[in-house]
Amino acid sequence: MPPKSRHTLRPLVIVAAFCLICVIYLGRLFHIQIAGKTDLYNTGNTTRTETIRAVRGEIYDRNGKPLVKNRYTYDLTLTYASFAELDNKTANKTALFLLTECAKENKHTEKYFPFDGQYPNYSFSADSQNADSPINYRLRRVLKDLGIKSDVTAENLRDYYVNTYELLATDADGNRMFTDAEIDRILRLRYDMNAMQFGTANDYIFAEDVGIELMTRIKEPAPRGVTFSVNAERVYCYPGYASHILGNVGPIYSEEWDYYNEQGYQMNAMVGKSGCEAAFEQYLRGSDGVLLIEEDADGNVVNITVKSEPVAGQDIYLTIDIDLQIAAEDGLRENVEYVVGRADGDETRGALCNAGAAVAMDPNTFEILAIASYPTYDLTTYNAEYSALFADPAKPLFNRALDGAYAPGSTYKPGVAIAGLMSGSIRTDSLINCSGTYPRYHHPKCSTYGSSHFGYIDVKTAVKTSCNCFFYELGYLMGIDTMNDYLQKFGFGQSTGIELGGTTGILAGPAYRQEIHGAMWEAGDNLSAAIGQSDNQASPLQLACYMGTLSNGGTRYAAHLLKNVYAFGSASPVYSYDPSASVLGAFSIPDEYRAEVLLGMREMITSHSTANRFMSSIPVAVGGKTGTAQTPKPDIYNALFVCAAPYENPEIVISVVLENGHSGEYSSLTAARILEQYYGVK
Repeated sequence: MPPKSRHTLRPLVIVAAFCLICVIYLGRLFHIQIAGKTDLYNTGNTTRTETIRAVRGEIYDRNGKPLVKNRYTYDLTLTYASFAELDNKTANKTALFLLTECAKENKHTEKYFPFDGQYPNYSFSADSQNADSPINYRLRRVLKDLGIKSDVTAENLRDYYVNTYELLATDADGNRMFTDAEIDRILRLRYDMNAMQFGTANDYIFAEDVGIELMTRIKEPAPRGVTFSVNAERVYCYPGYASHILGNVGPIYSEEWDYYNEQGYQMNAMVGKSGCEAAFEQYLRGSDGVLLIEEDADGNVVNITVKSEPVAGQDIYLTIDIDLQIAAEDGLRENVEYVVGRADGDETRGALCNAGAAVAMDPNTFEILAIASYPTYDLTTYNAEYSALFADPAKPLFNRALDGAYAPGSTYKPGVAIAGLMSGSIRTDSLINCSGTYPRYHHPKCSTYGSSHFGYIDVKTAVKTSCNCFFYELGYLMGIDTMNDYLQKFGFGQSTGIELGGTTGILAGPAYRQEIHGAMWEAGDNLSAAIGQSDNQASPLQLACYMGTLSNGGTRYAAHLLKNVYAFGSASPVYSYDPSASVLGAFSIPDEYRAEVLLGMREMITSHSTANRFMSSIPVAVGGKTGTAQTPKPDIYNALFVCAAPYENPEIVISVVLENGHSGEYSSLTAARILEQYYGVK
């Protein structure tokens, strides 16, 4: 439960901001009354409305640590209802005044101007002629809105603006009111207003994050149609962390307008565009209020009435532990550097490793404690760096934890072992001979690294040693249909249910092979499927869900990020996630089978020098399984690792994937860093 003070401070901030705006208006009203305006009761009074922006809800981690907060700012806004009533000469003077004042603090820019050059010598820019550019898109929309043909010349479009807005107007002495340079500035603004669809349904944001000094200078002459609105800018409390999960907010795109219009949004509203900002928009958004402003014929404010109060958005608390999240992201970075460092430039030993993902989850609720993708990016600089991020071949914008699909390799084997036991194909004391080469079909070798020979071994030892021959035989005994019946229950080839979506992966089998490749499934294909190869693909989140299902005895919940929702100003949640209401599937794994497989995973850790070394500081016994999965590139392998701790009764499960990481045990470094944070290891 969050401290009450956190949720009572923000109402005070909003009230103070709202009061400041009212003071500005009331001050103007006071000026009118005291100065003895003779036309105060002019019968030409008009009433217009202004939106009182609702404050967007904030985002916290599971322990109440703020992840995304609001910083309150003021936007300089042109209100259409008042500005449109001005004659062109007055409107142009107002525009030039605002441009001059804002230029002193570099507070106004036009984003979509289609011309190169300065007035009167314009030519269409290259971007304006590129059908894929935003400038071209806006230009086409402006021409359509204005009823101008798409083949208009730069000179004709220039003349349209000059004539429509009387930019060559003269004073009483016949002198031009504006210089060429001033016309250029006003024309750019007028076009930008059209590009932003300034109209009855959409005011124009002239400048964002305006300071008090600039507000005072602009309010002093009280230009008509000019107002200041309170805005809340998103502040990321841990820059560079959890970026893929938190997501960002942005303006409503034209193709989205019909949807958001039906939901009651203003056209210039900011909405969640990705991540939790988008997934939980319904909680975060709030409802705008309406302010009625009465003005006399000269544009003086004579009355202000609140028609409807704004309702602030709700705060959401995620299942994420930000300290674990940081450990996961830092761990991935360290892990990649470790693999590349020991590869010494050899691509077949990990020199190509440059990306990965990790997920930590509570197996008893499927609450996601950390979910990391590497490389990542910083939300605080996302907009400025978007083009570079989008073009980066390392794909930092790609969420590998949710959308990455990888062959699970030997991490698949514990699930196959459970399937073999539950189907009756083997017992816990059944022995299968490993001679180093499997005797059926194409006689595959036991291990990726050669012809390992383990002799007669049981299922626990097979998990410990990752014996391919044992699992080849298990795949042969079960057949693909029986094997997949159980692996599907672990979530392979299934949706994880997480609010952010993600890949469903691939469960290898005859149906997929025929549908996608138009080929028949051969009996020998069961062998590679049983060791997590063939067409099998899973995301890191799916691997964590699989480990969670195995660890808790067979219940597959929907993975989730939402924990609690708090109403604005409330100290008690109005909504709490109930995992029992989101069970995606369940089957009962006998305790004997589960214990045997988890013990094999424990012995796998203690028998691998690298994994054991990384886990040596963890105060509980960890069970794990490595995976070294083939990629389309010859002799290049992805490194995978899954684990559960404590292995006897797991309270946390982790999955890690390193692209081109060479050896599964190397990826246990990231898991160790997460567990160190979880158990408070210094």
